[in-house]
Amino acid sequence: MAKYGIIRMQKFHKDAILGIQKHNQREGKNSKNKDIDSNRTMLNYDFVNEDKIKYHEEIKKMTATRVKRKIRNDAVLVAEFLVSASPEYMHAMSSDEQRKYFEAALDHISGKYGQQNILYAVVHNDESTPHMHVGFVPITDDRRLAAKEYFHGKTKIRRIQDDFHNYMNKRGYDIERGEPSELKHKSVHEFKKQEREKELKHLQQLVAHKEKELQGIDNLLELKTAPPVEIRSERRIEELCSQPVEVEAAKSVMGSKVKVEEADFHELMNLTKELQQTLAAEHERTHALSHEVDRYQKENKTLKHNLKETKQELQVYVAHQDGEVEKAKKQMREKLVRDFSAEQKENLKDEVKRELDKQYEAHISSLSDDLTIEQQKHEKTKKELVQVNIKNDGLSKLALDYVRNYVPKEELAKANKQVDELKKENKTLKAWKEKALNWIEKHVEKMKQISFFQQVGGIQKRNNKHEQEFERE
Repeated sequence: MAKYGIIRMQKFHKDAILGIQKHNQREGKNSKNKDIDSNRTMLNYDFVNEDKIKYHEEIKKMTATRVKRKIRNDAVLVAEFLVSASPEYMHAMSSDEQRKYFEAALDHISGKYGQQNILYAVVHNDESTPHMHVGFVPITDDRRLAAKEYFHGKTKIRRIQDDFHNYMNKRGYDIERGEPSELKHKSVHEFKKQEREKELKHLQQLVAHKEKELQGIDNLLELKTAPPVEIRSERRIEELCSQPVEVEAAKSVMGSKVKVEEADFHELMNLTKELQQTLAAEHERTHALSHEVDRYQKENKTLKHNLKETKQELQVYVAHQDGEVEKAKKQMREKLVRDFSAEQKENLKDEVKRELDKQYEAHISSLSDDLTIEQQKHEKTKKELVQVNIKNDGLSKLALDYVRNYVPKEELAKANKQVDELKKENKTLKAWKEKALNWIEKHVEKMKQISFFQQVGGIQKRNNKHEQEFERE
């Protein structure tokens, strides 16, 4: 039996508050949610509020005295947790055990996010799997309404599952950790849709199993409808056939009679009784199998009907949820168009342009300083090369004079070889200097024209690449 704990978090803005109030408190007369069984709605309860409340009014009361700044129109007013467990695990518990499970989960959420922030904790027993909606207003200790303070970043989102799993295990609930939250986060509706699909898959497997059993019963039914088969006790017949039976036939005016020995006659009568008893037992067993076949056929028919209804309900539910998503997208687009006028859009574009220009100029200034430093380094290198050339020329002249006057021919040849090597090295240094100067003149103006956006992410990488090319050259 699967026994994993479930906790999901979803943020709600101002426009969604009334909708979650109607859903949680079952205020709609004709709910579109096909999962709700109105006959069981009376079993729902709220740990925080004895009677129904107005969510907007309660939120205003909480924020009026505890939030020091003005609340933005797009602020997250409520963060809601959906708490449950795998259907098999939940249904295996009694109603009192389920209540204790939800109480433990509420204690964990209250302790972690503040009892004073809890707005509601509604348990729904009128849907396919019992679950609890816990909503809290994300007010921080420094009197800010900031959901990001609680849920910003993958680490904090992942801790929701980890902390819940550890706490519930310490309270004695042997549950496994739910799916990682760093995966794409599911909304409450998506989660319920997934649970319905799991139940549908389970029903399909059950139907397949029943159909397999029904096939076996159909095979037995064929035996029932087949023509009667003569049943014999082969062992007894063989025994009779192996014994010699003397038969005396006599003709009379009334016909003919067959005479057998008395012992053989009794053997035939016993065999006949045995066959009659066997035949009666087979008829009784066939009759019982027939009743069992009828029962399985009715059960299979009921399961097929339930499966068909479940598929239809799932299709309606999916279509409804898709419609709600499209409706929400449309409302969001209309809100963006309504809230941002043409003048505001232009002001926002100008502000972004000014900020980008400012950053671009700062970057170009920094780049210009770097290029100036590089030029100074190359000038210094150039002067050092000139001094090295002068020293080399002086040393060459001194060496020639010394060679002519004092050095033998063998040592003179050796010295000439060293001089040639020095000339080659000097030639290489001059070529390197010319390439360095040419590279500076070629790239200085080009680098000034590079776009700011191209420089931000790649300037360091390109500098490293140019240095490597420079060293190779």
